[in-house]
Formats: sequence, C-alpha cells, structure tokens
Amino acid sequence: MSNDSVIYNTAELSCRLHIDGPMETTRSGPLYIFRILSGNTISTLKLEINIEKENSGWFWWPNNEGERGSLSDIHGILEDHESQSKGFSVLYPISASCRTVIIGDSEGGIILSAMPDEKGRVSRINVKAPLNNKVFFTAKSGRSCWIVTRFTGSPEDALDWLGRIIHKVKWPLPEEAVKNGNNLLQVGLIGPDYDCMVPSDKGFMVLGDIAAVMKKWLGSDNWLHIFGYAHGHDLLYPDYKPSAFLGGEERLKEAIREVHRKGQKVSFYMNIRIADKNLVDNDFKLKESVFKDPIGKSIIEKSYERAFYIMDPHSKSWQDRLFKEAERLVSLGADALELGHMGKQTMLVSLGEQWGDGILALMKRIHGLGVKIWYRGGNDLYPADWLEIGREEIDISSEGVIRSGCLLGEYDPRLFMTLVPERYFMIPLSRMNTVPRFPKDRILRDLENIMGGLFLYNEEYMERIDMILKHVVDEAVRADSSNSES
Repeated sequence: MSNDSVIYNTAELSCRLHIDGPMETTRSGPLYIFRILSGNTISTLKLEINIEKENSGWFWWPNNEGERGSLSDIHGILEDHESQSKGFSVLYPISASCRTVIIGDSEGGIILSAMPDEKGRVSRINVKAPLNNKVFFTAKSGRSCWIVTRFTGSPEDALDWLGRIIHKVKWPLPEEAVKNGNNLLQVGLIGPDYDCMVPSDKGFMVLGDIAAVMKKWLGSDNWLHIFGYAHGHDLLYPDYKPSAFLGGEERLKEAIREVHRKGQKVSFYMNIRIADKNLVDNDFKLKESVFKDPIGKSIIEKSYERAFYIMDPHSKSWQDRLFKEAERLVSLGADALELGHMGKQTMLVSLGEQWGDGILALMKRIHGLGVKIWYRGGNDLYPADWLEIGREEIDISSEGVIRSGCLLGEYDPRLFMTLVPERYFMIPLSRMNTVPRFPKDRILRDLENIMGGLFLYNEEYMERIDMILKHVVDEAVRADSSNSES
C-alpha cells in the first residue's frame, strides 16, 4: 500500500488513506498493518472520504465509548459550531475509549483500528468536514500499531468482523472479568458543603437500613456504592479516612458487616486524578506528586469553588498514598472501589507521551488487595472489573476536544464493547433502552436518582429508593411477561 492509496470505492463513497511519518507496513491476508516504531516522531494516518452519492455513508468513531452517525451530517454540525477549520477531536486514553474508526455505506466499508497501548501514550483522532461531500478522519500517534481492513455489510457486520480480528491477531486484552450482581445503588453521606442529613444516632449504620431495602426488592448479590463518607463529596481528597461524625472506622466496619449480612456488597469512591490544594500545600510527599506541564507549571481544577491540583499518575508517592487509602477501605470490608479519573483539562502531555501507564500500575496494585475495581469512563487499556458508561452532557474544550456528549451522531457503545469482549458495564436505567441490541448479560444497572444530581442521603432517601427498587422489579416482571408472550 502506498502513502496515498484508494482503499474503498463504490457508487456511494470513495476513501483514500494518506500516511505521513515513519512507519513499517506489512500485509496479512485482508489486513494491512502499520507499525509506528518511533516514539519521538508523530505519524499521521488520514482517511479522506468523498461522499459520491448525496446523503450516503455512515461513521462510527471512539468519542468516549462510541458515536455513530451519518457522514453527510458532519459538515452542517461543524458549521453550526463554527468548527469547520479545526473540527472535533478525542484524545486516547482520555476521552477516547479506543482508537477505532469505521466508515461505511450500504455495501460495506473500511476499519481503521489501533491496538491498546500498555504505556498509555496519547493519540488524537480528529474529524473535519470542509465541504458537504468531503470528510477527513485523522489519527496522530507516536509508537503504536494500526490495522486497516475492508468489510462487507452493515455496521453490525463491521463489529462482527472487528471482533474476529482481535481474536485472530495478537491483540492485547484484559483478563476475563467475573460478573458480580445485577444492580448498583448509590448513596452520598456527606455533601459538597459539609451538609449531612444522616441521623447522628445512626451514622454509618444507615448503610444497613439501605441494604435491607435492597434485599427486600432485589434479593442478594447487589452493590451499595458509597461516596461522601470522609469529609464529603469533592472535599479534602485524598484523605478518605471515614468520618468521625458518622462513627469513624469501627462504626463503618460494623456497618459493612451489616450490609454483608443483608446479602449485599459495598463499594467506595476514590478520586485518583486530583488532590485538594490546601491539603497538598501542607504535605511534602503530596506536593512532590503534583503534575507539572512542559514549562513546569502545576495545573489547577475547580469543583464547588474549591481548588484541586491535578496529580501525576506516574508519581510513586502519589500511587503509594492512594494505595494506602485503598488498603484501609479494604481492611474495613470494602468489596470494590470506584477509581474516578474524569476531569476538565484535556491535553496535559504532548502527543506520543505516556499518560495511562501510571493509572494502569495503580489498578494492578489495588487489584492485588483482592478488591474489585470500577472505572468512570471506559478505556481498552485499564483492567477494571466493570466500566461506567453513559455520560450524556455535552462538554467540549475551546480547542474542540470533546470531553463528553455526542454532537455528530448517536451514542452507541457497542464499538468499545466489541474491543473489550470480557468487560462488564455499569449503565444508568435511563440509558438501558437507548442502544439497539444491547448485550444485557454484560450489564450492571445503576439505579440512579430519579430526581437527578447527586444521590445524597436525606429525609426522603429511604422512601425514594423503596419506590425506585419497586419500579425496577415491576419493569423486570413486565419484560419477562412480554418475552413469554412473544
């Protein structure tokens, strides 16, 4: 294959692949394999698509867990957002769950896909549409391995073909996860303003009350997820010592035992990206773990008007601190930890530089404690036992980098699910019926707050979850009845 080749041509679409930069090209049957061997030089693979027939063609690209839409719509959407010149981008391993782009029409199409990178080197995938009938998808990457192939048929046929590819080549895949439970219910005990409506005589023991309601409606083997259990939500990270007001470590340990007696499991939230500025400025080890940009400047993010440093995921002392906090929760009886890493900043390091391997190393250490991990924001690199998907709010940086939300098409995570075949996914109830052909056997349902926002404990919490869980059971009964009739 030359540096500028026509790789797909029908009456509806034509597609060229432009290659710029040092890379080694081989062919294996229907697959073209491109190896970018230099980590210092950024290489480019560009798909130039001409729409030969009006309103023809579709795309699937890795905006978060996957976005699928019409090629013909892209120009108008970018024009509405005055983004024709720079387009929209996603960054791997940050806002892009993988590095796969699929282009097709009524006959078939092409797949461009990169293997997971265990070093977590940053790549950028950009889409532009300067004209109504022309679309460019451009991947810029350092050291990596890419595959290009054709397929025939529908978008689902493309996924089937992609699934066969990853089982035939040496595609690195996480170890098989084991599904645990079908439902997860969240509770925040202390809010972002130190507000707490947990009765002082109950403290952490309200967790046992919640588990009893879960047992009543759902039976055993479900998850109770707890946040705001130390100082409060988005307060004084990374100090996750259980709140003395709620009873401290001993009372939390007793409460976890009670949840277990009710047949449920417990998970806790930890943020592995940021640390409270006030805490860091008075702690030498934390201070030396702050992430610095190329000119040596620390980066601040704000939440609820509080300042947080972005921490360096490669810092050994940062990993040690988070591991120590995880150890304490596990010693108290935690069954799983949510490792949150979503943020507002996008491009923290240059293209080709490592970012994700520090998070990967921390996950492996925490897994060694015998605890499950769930990760907010799916990625083909991280071996979480289940991945939370479904952020809907549209959030785009001034540089056109998408952090969340779908603008170009419809949210469809089956692209990502195909590339991590042994993962399980946590999905809010409101999204369960929005994706066609959803593999229900790989789903953990998030029984979300029907009022929206943080699911904080208040005087209405117990009544509200009783209503939510009853609704879940009623819906399951109706679904079973409908399936039986059909």
